This record gives sequence, C-alpha cells and structure tokens, in this order.
Amino acid sequence: MIKQILKPIEINSLFICSFRNNIGIALMLLTLICINLSNSYSQSGIKSFYEIKNIPHYINKLQFDNSEIILFQDSTQKHLIKKKSISALFIGLGGGLGIPLTKFSETGNPAFGLLGRLEFSSTGIFPFVIGGEINYYSYNSPDEFRTINLLSSFRTKILSFGLNIDYSLSKIFRSSFTMPFLSIDVKSNNIKRNYDVNRSFDGLPLNESKISIGAGIGFTLFILDFTVKYNYMKNNSFVSVTTKTKFPIIRF
Repeated sequence: MIKQILKPIEINSLFICSFRNNIGIALMLLTLICINLSNSYSQSGIKSFYEIKNIPHYINKLQFDNSEIILFQDSTQKHLIKKKSISALFIGLGGGLGIPLTKFSETGNPAFGLLGRLEFSSTGIFPFVIGGEINYYSYNSPDEFRTINLLSSFRTKILSFGLNIDYSLSKIFRSSFTMPFLSIDVKSNNIKRNYDVNRSFDGLPLNESKISIGAGIGFTLFILDFTVKYNYMKNNSFVSVTTKTKFPIIRF
C-alpha cells in the first residue's frame, strides 16, 4: 500500500525535475540567442535601442556578398562636404523714367532714358551683387522756362557711369516668385546743355561734371529687375524708376 502511494509521488518528482531541466535549457538557449544578436548588432554599427527599433532603415542598405551581410557606414555619422563657389558675369539692358526734383525740375521735364549694366554675382559674396552701370537721359525744358527766357530750345543731356551694389533681402523676405533688394550707387555725370547760341545762364554752363549718389529699393521678377531710386546730384537731383533684363555671359 505504501509503495502504491509513493509511486505517483516519485513520478511527479521526476516530472518536476524534468520540467526544471527543460526550463534551464530554454533559458540557456535564450541567453545564447541574445548574446548572438547583441554581437551581430555591435558588428553592424547598430549602437542604440532606437537604431534596433529602426532595423528596416538599415535593411534597405544591405549588400549580399557570398551569403554575408555587409552594412554600409553608420548613417548617423556626419560627412562634411566642401561647398564650391559658383560665379557669373551678367549683362543687363533696360531703361526707365527720370523725374527731376527741386531746382532741376525748373529746367527739365520727366524723360525716358537708357541703361546698361555689367554685374558680377557669386555665392562667395552673396547677398551682394556688384556691377558697373551706365545711364543716359535727355531732359527737355518746360514751356514756361523757355517762354520766360525767350528761348527756342533748352535741353539737358546727362551721361553717367559708375559703381552699383545691390544687397539681396531674400533671407528676410522669402518668396518663390520675387526677390527684393536694396541698391546704392556712386556715379560720375557728364552734363551737356543745348540752348540758343549767344545765350548764357548763371549756374547752367554748357558743359560740366558732377558726382551723384543714389539709393533705392527694387525687386527681381524672373529675369526682370525693377528699381526705384533717389539720385542726389547738386542742382540736378532726380528720382529714377527703371527696369532691365539680364543674361549670363560667362560662368566660372
């Protein structure tokens, strides 16, 4: 009777020991698998839990060579790429309206003129654009001025050339269609006046030269530049409203 009672207990003990042994073996196998995975991740450059969760990101970078998996360089590593400066020379042609101010408006009416510019643009000096500009205006006198002075004609011709600098405001005003800019210039002006022979006027010689300083604002629309600028020149100050188109002629 006692043997019959103890026999099931022995069987249960054997089952429990076998179960414990199986658990121990399973834990050992699981530990070996984890160690193997850890070694694989460390060799492939995956160093953080975040990267392990994003294994599909690395799978796209796998190469198979002789059944071995080769991972590309860790994508978190930064590569410094040296920027190459791009430069170009542009030629611009256009024209606009010159509007005489103060004393100049007494002897000159608003007139249309021509302009040409050769400018240098480079990523190395951006947002600055440097150019040389030439302008020509021919101002006819008002009828009142000719009547008072008994003149048959009176015309002021101004040929100017000098240095122009534009400063782009693209970092402040971001737009896909236009680029605003500030513009300043310093120019030498050759002034020639045509009026009746044997006549003279104080302060209005037939020929003279003056320096002018201009400042204004403009914007670029596709290949067109529009500019409004105040030009200071003693006794011949004026406001210019101009537009021009430009084309690249040399890239380097």
